[in-house]
Amino acid sequence: MPEYKTEIRETFNKEYLKVFLKDKSRLQEVQIVLGNLPSVKNVNITANTETDLTVYPNRVYSAAEMQAEVEETLKVIFSSRLADPIIKEDVLDSLGDGTYRKIIELIYLFGKNMEKLSGLKAKFDEEGYREYFLPYLNSMSTSRTATGETFNKIGKTDILIQNQKGENEFIAECKLWTGEGAIHDALDQLFDRYVTWRDEKVALIIFNKSVKGFTAIIDKAVERLKTYPLFKRFNGMTADSCASFTFAHPSDSNKEVQIELILFDCYN
Repeated sequence: MPEYKTEIRETFNKEYLKVFLKDKSRLQEVQIVLGNLPSVKNVNITANTETDLTVYPNRVYSAAEMQAEVEETLKVIFSSRLADPIIKEDVLDSLGDGTYRKIIELIYLFGKNMEKLSGLKAKFDEEGYREYFLPYLNSMSTSRTATGETFNKIGKTDILIQNQKGENEFIAECKLWTGEGAIHDALDQLFDRYVTWRDEKVALIIFNKSVKGFTAIIDKAVERLKTYPLFKRFNGMTADSCASFTFAHPSDSNKEVQIELILFDCYN
């Protein structure tokens, strides 16, 4: 038997989804993650001949659309073993480079899976994209929490990961691609409104919904970041649509900020 199986059923002319897991110990974990998906209204653990999950779609989604998102989510869960905490408590005050890279890798993995969900991603705005990532990020560690639209400094940042002490460990801003001219504005917002003196690990996540030719968009975005006043070093491409940069800290020229540019192609 595979790790999971899904099946659309119907009762009283309303469709819903059954999710069967090979490992019953992961039912509650999967229930939490699926319950945060945009297409899902609620998820119940159901005790029948075998204990499984019953998943109901949100009003604007069909059962088939929900099934597609659920299956892509399950693929991520069981391929990356999110049940095992992957972020350990650091003995240092700041977020280690290894943990930062792991967060970036997971965001990239989740985003690539989202690119396949054409029926769902077409309905997303910036808020919808942000909400897509939060359940995954919250399942990666027992000692960190990921929240959206959270106050930090003088504004609400899109994604904020904090440790149990309430200390910031990762900040990300999500933007729709509207051309390279908007990138400096996005960086201004990130650095002026959200990044404090203690914040050193950030990301700018860009979703392309409107333009053909994703390769050209990647090239334009990378080159545009190099012209930002705080730019210090281009550290290279870390994946097909991820690039690493080092910037001067906006409030202290003796400090540096690591920023990852992450782009996803959501053009239909």
